[in-house]
Amino acid sequence: MLVVTTIELSKGFQAWKDMVHSVQDKMQEHGMTFVFAGTEKDDETKLHTVIHFESEEHLMSFSQDEELTRLRAEAGAIVETATITPISDSAFINYPKALDLD
Repeated sequence: MLVVTTIELSKGFQAWKDMVHSVQDKMQEHGMTFVFAGTEKDDETKLHTVIHFESEEHLMSFSQDEELTRLRAEAGAIVETATITPISDSAFINYPKALDLD
């Protein structure tokens, strides 16, 4: 399942990104893969993501993980501002080709 999220950051994108890269084991545990993550061009405090979860149960385990919530907050994520919007199963990605943003 895909979800679109938004959240405010107090320490900027790099601190949040470093945290994400440090919790790869948690991401695997919660069956999650980032399809996209980035901040608004003119506002590094506004993060937008698209995340794939292997199941709704994985999404629930992510949202209930207190340790991960603490790590996210320490990295500057203002967790009270988070929104999570599930996307319909008819969505598609990488059409007509996969993009490499590096």
